[in-house]
Amino acid sequence: MNLFKNLFGKKEQPVNPKESKEPWVNVVNTDFDESNPRQGYMELEWNTAFVDFLKQHGYKGKNDEEIVDKWFTELCKNIGAQMDEEAKFVADADILPKARKKVDKKSNVK
Repeated sequence: MNLFKNLFGKKEQPVNPKESKEPWVNVVNTDFDESNPRQGYMELEWNTAFVDFLKQHGYKGKNDEEIVDKWFTELCKNIGAQMDEEAKFVADADILPKARKKVDKKSNVK
């Protein structure tokens, strides 16, 4: 009998992420200015649990949109800073000489 209940019984409906108690955020849309691709936007959607999560981690604002915007702005800045640091990376920097010895051209002494 349980086999039939499992096969034909009511299935547990997946939880709508917007109604979930787990923090959730999603990129809905992105767009950019074709004449200036540095200008654009990302449209986000989120649930209440995500805003509560941000509040617990110190984000504040007049409303949910402002809180999420502050988080997203900080996230983008951190990604940019990380990419900038990676661009400065030198492979095997730990084995490069720390300082070069000066050469005395008159006596050829190092």
